[in-house]
Amino acid sequence: MAINRIKIKNFTVFQDVSIDFNSGVNVIIGENGTGKTHLLKLLYIHSISDDFYSVFNVDREYMEQLKGAKFSFKPDKFDNLPVVFIPAKEMLSMSNITRIHDKYSKALSIDKTLIDIIKKAQNITPDIPPKLAQKIIPKLEKIIDGKIFIKPDNSFWVRKNDKSEIPFMMEAEGLRKFGLLWQLIMNESITENSVLLWDEPEANINPKLIPDLVEIMLELSRNGVQVFVTTHDYIFAKYFEVKRKENDTVSFHSLYKTDEGVKCDNNINFRDLNNNSIIIAFDELMDEVINRNMGD
Repeated sequence: MAINRIKIKNFTVFQDVSIDFNSGVNVIIGENGTGKTHLLKLLYIHSISDDFYSVFNVDREYMEQLKGAKFSFKPDKFDNLPVVFIPAKEMLSMSNITRIHDKYSKALSIDKTLIDIIKKAQNITPDIPPKLAQKIIPKLEKIIDGKIFIKPDNSFWVRKNDKSEIPFMMEAEGLRKFGLLWQLIMNESITENSVLLWDEPEANINPKLIPDLVEIMLELSRNGVQVFVTTHDYIFAKYFEVKRKENDTVSFHSLYKTDEGVKCDNNINFRDLNNNSIIIAFDELMDEVINRNMGD
């Protein structure tokens, strides 16, 4: 099962928009304030049958203002569909916050997605690696130079290939993202016929590793994982065109502001998107470089 469509009316920046998705990789772009994260969270809420208050981390008084909001999805229900939401903020280095949150959740008022990703990562890893891991895990272990393990206090650590052990919080933040992915695949939080919603996965990752990240996303989709990613990065978005194979399904979705709320353009080619803020910024940079060189 895959998420095929969402229709949103009168919710935050969305007045009336309908977006069709594919079953492979969906790359979502747009300027700040066009609702990229909100879109992912709406898909997540629908999958876990939860309320807006905890996922959007706002008080009920504000949500009362949004009573006119309406949503429709295709399929209508996918609450049995395994869905993982990875927030832009790295959370495994703060894994002990779950114990505090469970006791003082109302007082802390922490976005539920931040807690959920820690709890999913803390799921027990089976002794035998899952089928999905066969092609992806070796690449991840090469990048992080080791494997992830969890200590009895539920803290995450990295066991390096030289047998040394370091706490997750001491690892480079970009590498922690690959480590999180290793853990979610190994403990089968991400598995065949599941959905991965990842907010700005390329953040804090060196451009040298972006091709590996994109190839991993594509490999997940080849194994039945529907992937949604948001990004502001030209290199990350463009590599999906460069790396995709003939049978890969990749589509790009550009959210943009209008007088009638945020709308969405869709295309299978990144540069052919209308209202492509990333391409506009990239072309402006190239113009400045050319003009500067001509001036010299």
